[in-house]
Amino acid sequence: MALNPTSPHSNGYLLISEERMSRRDALNLYKTLHRTVQRTFKGDIPALLAARDKICEEYNKHSQVTSGPAIAELINHGQEVNRILAETVVQIAKVEEDKYELRITEETHMFENNPFRDDISMEEYKAANRRARMRGKCDEAKANK
Repeated sequence: MALNPTSPHSNGYLLISEERMSRRDALNLYKTLHRTVQRTFKGDIPALLAARDKICEEYNKHSQVTSGPAIAELINHGQEVNRILAETVVQIAKVEEDKYELRITEETHMFENNPFRDDISMEEYKAANRRARMRGKCDEAKANK
């Protein structure tokens, strides 16, 4: 149970049930997911509709859950889905034959492009890639014999 310090009851505190808070949290998450989908898939009507339908389907499927721990688990899952949608999903559109435009939002997580190894030079790296490609061609030639 949580306490509400703004209530005039019980020495300024009103007990609020966990179920009521969980329902409020679930409703807030539901709205947040819809806003995130609108930002993430802006201008892509089929993706917007599919995501909206999926959110509604999942909430309807779990609307009868009353167990506090189960609701908390579902809310955590929804928050993780929201984070993934906001940070990792990007839109891409074909601009020309060989050109694409990537729409990145402020929320999109940008990975750092660090080299895997800093103990070799660029020339050594390129030489190793050439050897690996040549090895692949030799392996294909052997397999075709």
